[in-house]
Amino acid sequence: MSGLQIKTPLTPIEIALGIDENGMTTARKLYEFLELNPSNYARWCKMNITENEFADENVDYYPFVINEERYNPNPTTDFKLTASFAKKLSMTAKNERGEQAREYFVRAEDKLKEVTIQVSKLPPEMQMFKALFDQQARQYIELQQLKEDNQKITEKVEAIREV
Repeated sequence: MSGLQIKTPLTPIEIALGIDENGMTTARKLYEFLELNPSNYARWCKMNITENEFADENVDYYPFVINEERYNPNPTTDFKLTASFAKKLSMTAKNERGEQAREYFVRAEDKLKEVTIQVSKLPPEMQMFKALFDQQARQYIELQQLKEDNQKITEKVEAIREV
């Protein structure tokens, strides 16, 4: 067996936040991750999501009504959050979990800086080879995504044809 290991593309923080296949989590999951006071959830959502001047609805977050409460006269609204926005919110929390998130991202940045420095010490030929390899890898990933998207569209078209 080769030494290659298949790893999840998710970071530990993304796993803890329950990031889904679309790169999203919910405000409720984030709130629970941050171990904040449950009685302040609605106020926290208002202050940190809907009234956040640096967040845009339908870009950073998407409001939705929880299915079980759809017919309730005052249904609970939750929010789908992009992974990026959820990370930003986790870093602003002023508690132990927020500090853990900040430490994690600082360590990740330090590691990236270390890798960048190591690459800069390579001979120019190796740097060029790495750049070419990285470009090919990005193109391969892009091609795979296009194939997946094409398959989904084909399935939708077939479903429409069946109607």
